[in-house]
Amino acid sequence: MESLLLAILSEIKSNIKTPFALYDKHKKKIFGDNLKKNINEKSIRLINEDYNVRTCLPKDQLEDFCFFLRNIINTIYNKELVMFIQGKKSKLLSDFPFPCGLVLIQSDFIAEINGLMDTIFEKVMLTRIDDMLLFLIPLSNLEELKETSSALYQTIAEEVSRKATISIGGIAQSQAELTKAFSDAKNALQFASKKKYGVIYYPEMTLEFFISSLPAEIRHNYKNEMSVKLKSLDNDMINTIRVFFDSNLHIAETARRLYIHRNTLIYRLDRIHSITGLDLRNFKDAIKMSIYLVLNDFF
Repeated sequence: MESLLLAILSEIKSNIKTPFALYDKHKKKIFGDNLKKNINEKSIRLINEDYNVRTCLPKDQLEDFCFFLRNIINTIYNKELVMFIQGKKSKLLSDFPFPCGLVLIQSDFIAEINGLMDTIFEKVMLTRIDDMLLFLIPLSNLEELKETSSALYQTIAEEVSRKATISIGGIAQSQAELTKAFSDAKNALQFASKKKYGVIYYPEMTLEFFISSLPAEIRHNYKNEMSVKLKSLDNDMINTIRVFFDSNLHIAETARRLYIHRNTLIYRLDRIHSITGLDLRNFKDAIKMSIYLVLNDFF
């Protein structure tokens, strides 16, 4: 990203008379004049990195000057980043930091979440696209991206006390892959829009998209039929079912996630079987329950 930053700074420098220099967090000068006296300094965040601006301006004018730099540079950067992600020609093409993971966040409280992101991530790229917050994180492993997204969701719930939907686009190694990851994450968000909170991942939503293609009457009848069977299940049982499915029907992993003994989990599954007639350890019964949960979440 430094080449874009330097290009913008050069353009600014050619249009103003104010001598200034920009230093990175290691106090190495990366751009500007050689200033020798009456120097004032102020920290500034540009393109998601911390720098220091040095000028001969008085401190009150330095504040305004930094605001000017930050506004121009970050506005141009965000525009170029959005163009790059959308697959358009961009000045970021030459030095974009691949590989990276793409994540979209949607919430009625995006401004609060945006402020939180700056405090918990150091090496990420953030930008707003319409009503979504997009962030790119330097990761090459999908499972790490999923874990990071889950941890972020919990942090948002705890620190901001707000609901959000986090859509994972995946890991990108090129602009083309980044554009596809953005499209997938956006499609998942549009489908789940304000009907489901948590972490979603487009390639894992095959069942949801298939069910959405069914006639509304069929969805309605199946949901009502299953609701009769499941009306006696309490919140603990419903949560157990969801965690069991999230753990790929793995007994030990489900027990670990629920902080309960393996035998306690088996008792709960047996209890659910006796109430609903569905043995969730059986593939066909698990599919029936999964369809109901999708209908309950999205329709």
